[in-house]
Amino acid sequence: MHKPKSKRDGSDDTVEANLIPIMNIMFLMIPALLLAMEFASMAGINVSPPRFTDRSTTSDPPPAEPELNFQVTILSDGFKTTAAGNPMGEGSGPSIPLRVGDPDRFAGELADSHDYAALSAAARELKLSHPGESRVTITAEGDVPMQTLVRTIDALRGETCKLGKAQTAGERVPDDCMFWQPIVSAT
Repeated sequence: MHKPKSKRDGSDDTVEANLIPIMNIMFLMIPALLLAMEFASMAGINVSPPRFTDRSTTSDPPPAEPELNFQVTILSDGFKTTAAGNPMGEGSGPSIPLRVGDPDRFAGELADSHDYAALSAAARELKLSHPGESRVTITAEGDVPMQTLVRTIDALRGETCKLGKAQTAGERVPDDCMFWQPIVSAT
């Protein structure tokens, strides 16, 4: 009787992996990824390290101006603004109430009747008295829509403020930019 040959008889049949197809794929993917990176736009934050000087400063620094600490709270019935810890309006209600007028007039604006023009005017007055200040802290009630928050940031920054070149190329911030560094805070 013929005995079938088993694999345990000492015959080693090794299978070699064919790496040619994988190498071909890698050969094609590397240039494709490099080409894709040329067209992909990357967002970056420009950071400059602190400057070192070789001489020590022994003179007293000039007296610092008191911080403005401009804060805007978005309420369902208007804006409440404070500067240097003092409320800017009268009473405990909103310092800039909602716009009054025909509700159909505001229908094209997502039924948002916050007075962004008055907020922008108040920010412009503060900017004239504190030209070096660019930060504002913004808080909102929980029922305020996101679009209202975005429009508030736009009104505080300035209608014609364009920061593209100032942030990417290191140019000076344009004069029409008011409070262009918003800090959105949760209450």
